[in-house]
Amino acid sequence: MAAAVIAAVGLVSTQAVAEDAFERMLSEKTLRIGWIMSPPGSQKDPITQELKGYYIDIISFVLKQVNVEPEFIETQWSTFVAGLQAKQFDIVAAGTFASIPRAASVAFTSPIFYLGYDATVRAGDDRFKSLDDIDQEGVTVAVVQGTGGHEFVKRTFSKANIVALSTNDLSSSLIAVQSGRADVAVEDAWATRRYIQTHPELVSLFSNTPYNLQPIAWATRYEDRDLREFLNTALEWMRINGKIEEFVKQYPASGRYVLSPTYHAVE
Repeated sequence: MAAAVIAAVGLVSTQAVAEDAFERMLSEKTLRIGWIMSPPGSQKDPITQELKGYYIDIISFVLKQVNVEPEFIETQWSTFVAGLQAKQFDIVAAGTFASIPRAASVAFTSPIFYLGYDATVRAGDDRFKSLDDIDQEGVTVAVVQGTGGHEFVKRTFSKANIVALSTNDLSSSLIAVQSGRADVAVEDAWATRRYIQTHPELVSLFSNTPYNLQPIAWATRYEDRDLREFLNTALEWMRINGKIEEFVKQYPASGRYVLSPTYHAVE
C-alpha cells in the first residue's frame, strides 16, 4: 500500500513538472505566445501574413538567445485572460496594461515601459478641457472593450454614456468619433497619436500630458514563476542595454512612452 502511495505521489510530481511552461519551453524548444493586433506593436502583413512589430521583435529576440522558436497564437483584448488561463498559450506578449483588476487573474512581467491614455474629439469641438468635462450626461465616450481604457472609463466616469466596442482594432473608438457616433474616444496615447497623424479632422486633448500612466507588461499564469523570472531577467537586460528602444524606434508613429515612471509624492 505504501509503495502504491509513493508511486502515485511520484507520478503527480512528474506530471506537475511536465506541465511547467518554462520546462516545456526548454525541452520542446518552443513557446506558445498569445498576440493581439495592435500596430505598430504587433500586426500581420495582409499580403505575406508575416507578423511584425516591436512586441513581436522583442519576444523573438529573447527566445532566439536560448534557441527557442515562438509559436504565435492570435487572441483578443476581451478574451486574452481566459485564453491564458485555459492554456491556449503560455504568455501574452502584447501591449497589455498591468492594472490592478487584471492582476487578480493573471501575473505580469516587470514593465517593458510605461504608457498613458489620451482622449480624442472632433476638430472644433471645444466642450472638453478636462476629464471632468467629459464625464457629463449627454456625452458619449467610445472605448475598445477589454482594454485598459475600458477599465479606466468604467472606474472613472459615472455620468457619461460609455460605448464599449467589441473589436481588436484600437482605432475603432476614434473612428466612432470621426463618424459622429461618439463625442470622445479614450485610447492609449500611442494608438491615438498614430491615428490622428493622418486624420486632421480629429484632435487630441492630452497629447502632451497623457493621464492614467500605467506599466505595459506581458501576462503569464501565476503558477509559471520560472517562466516569468526568465522573462523578467531578459527584459531587464534589454532595458539597460537599450535594446527595447532600439526595436521600438524601428517603427514610425511610436507615440509617447517613458522607460521610468514619475511617482506622485505624498504631501
